Amino acid sequence: MISGILLAAGESKRMGRTKQVLKFGQSTILEETTKNLLGANIDELILVLGHDAVRLRRSLSITDGRIRFAFNEHYKEGISSSIKSGVLSSNPDTDAFLIALADQPMIKTDTINLLIARYLSTGSGIVALIYRSARGHPIIISKKYREELLELTGDRGARDLLERHRDDTEAVQVDSPEIMLDIDREEDYLKLKR
Repeated sequence: MISGILLAAGESKRMGRTKQVLKFGQSTILEETTKNLLGANIDELILVLGHDAVRLRRSLSITDGRIRFAFNEHYKEGISSSIKSGVLSSNPDTDAFLIALADQPMIKTDTINLLIARYLSTGSGIVALIYRSARGHPIIISKKYREELLELTGDRGARDLLERHRDDTEAVQVDSPEIMLDIDREEDYLKLKR
């Protein structure tokens, strides 16, 4: 069982407004990212909300039995608090956590499925996508690292965990610059929208 964890709790400080609800294509940034993940081979999708949670939840028109919501009341403590919230809300029988960012609506379902397939075929505890020589998102992490995920602190996400377990990490080279493109600032949004 693979649990998708979509991190959507942030304050969008650099954007200056709640970026997850901004128009993107025919829907919103959050809805597009959610659709791409639900198209992939995941068994559940935990949407971790925090800042502006009620608005984000109302903005999502997708109905899918695999969606569950988690509220991260500590979202001001950084991305690690949202990862913990997602892990704690996931099905206890999950085998792996696929961690994705809500502000990456360009990542295609095929890319996500490639990541999942590589995880299932290699036996590695961590599988990360690489574009050129840079690591992007999403990432998939085995349940054997659950306790370490729950010990994360600050705004560095799972970077430290990956550094500690390089010998158990598989890198998947992809020709998809989208894995590097997130929407932090107004100019990022305008560029991707075009």
